[in-house]
Amino acid sequence: MITDEEFFKRMAGLVKDINNTIHYSDLPSNFRGQGRIIELIARHEGCTQRELAGLAQIKPGSLTQVLERLERKQYVIRRRNEQDRRMIRVYLTDQGRQFHVQLDKHRTAFAACLLADVTPAEREQFIQVVDKMQVQLHKYYSEALKNKERDEDK
Repeated sequence: MITDEEFFKRMAGLVKDINNTIHYSDLPSNFRGQGRIIELIARHEGCTQRELAGLAQIKPGSLTQVLERLERKQYVIRRRNEQDRRMIRVYLTDQGRQFHVQLDKHRTAFAACLLADVTPAEREQFIQVVDKMQVQLHKYYSEALKNKERDEDK
C-alpha cells in the first residue's frame, strides 16, 4: 500500500515534470505566463485589464508587465475606453490570434501525448480524487488561502 508521503512525492514529481517539460521544451512560449494570458484574452476579447488580472488571478502590476511583452511581440493591443479613459481594454492582434491557434494545437498534442495510456474511467477517477482533495484543502486551510488572496490584492 502506498504511503501518504509517497503519494505526495509522486504527485509533486508529476507536476514538476510537466512544468519542466513545458518550460524547457521547444513549445511556442509556455502554457503558463504569456500563453495563459493569450488564452484568456482569446476567450474574453475586449475585457479590461482589471478583469483580465482577476481572471488570471495575478496582480495588476504583474499583468501590465506581461502585456507589455505581448505588445512588443505584437500579439496584443491595449485601447483606452472612449467613455471612461481610466479603463483599458485588451485585444488580440491578427498575429496574436495566429499565435493562439498555434498554441492551442500544441496544447492539444501535449495533452494527447500525456493522456495516451490513461483510460476515460481512469481520468474520471483521477478527477474525483482531485475534487475530494480540493474540498479537504478548502475545509481545513481556507483561512490560509484567503490570506494569500488578500496578500495578492495588495
